[in-house]
Amino acid sequence: RMNFSHGSYEYHQSVIDNAREAEKTQAGRPLAIALDTKGPEIRTGNTIDDKDYPISAGTEINITTDDKYATSCDDKNMYLDYKNITKVIEKGRIIYVDDGVLAFEVLEVVDEKNIRAKAVNNGKISSKKGVNLPKTDVDLPALSEKDKADLRFGVKNGVDMIFASFIRSGDDVKAIREVLGEEGKDIQIISKVENQQGVNNFDDILRETDGVMVARGDLGIEIPPAQVFIAQKMMITKCNIAGKPVICA
Repeated sequence: RMNFSHGSYEYHQSVIDNAREAEKTQAGRPLAIALDTKGPEIRTGNTIDDKDYPISAGTEINITTDDKYATSCDDKNMYLDYKNITKVIEKGRIIYVDDGVLAFEVLEVVDEKNIRAKAVNNGKISSKKGVNLPKTDVDLPALSEKDKADLRFGVKNGVDMIFASFIRSGDDVKAIREVLGEEGKDIQIISKVENQQGVNNFDDILRETDGVMVARGDLGIEIPPAQVFIAQKMMITKCNIAGKPVICA
């Protein structure tokens, strides 16, 4: 499994080449190769001088999509690269940063670029951290240009599986299949369900996908941890009934 959130094409090519060479030494033991996409994600910008800025619970902060803060975040202004956040977020919603290590409550959507929020807990503002928006339906495209290029790289190299990150609907799976095209029609798509949207649309996803990965890490940020078990059992049961492979990770 190659994680395409990191690494160059040269690196991933070397992994594939080495795996294929190793496979030749083990007769009768085929080695499948999987490409794990980066997928649609939201990240903070870079902080000033790439430093960490401590922030205390109750402190107000401006969360912004204004590009002038993309490389100058601090404890007053934190940039997010999701331009439509002000259209989909609501007062009272929580914005999680760095796998939930830091949380902010939305106090007010000020305008099309700025959100007034307060820190729910003590933490620090750091560069390029992942962001989760539980209970908020994001409208990010299923595939970025990087994802499309990565999929084409996978087709060229004859990978066996695509682990598709942050699948939210059956249409997301269709979009991946379209990029794989005729040449990649035999590549299996394993849809990673990692947020509430994916859980809500699971039947739709299951119809289109070849298999499912229940990604409990991100899922535990998006929905209350106590409900992850329920969602997990639901998805595994439906996969078993449909006769499709499921991985619980």
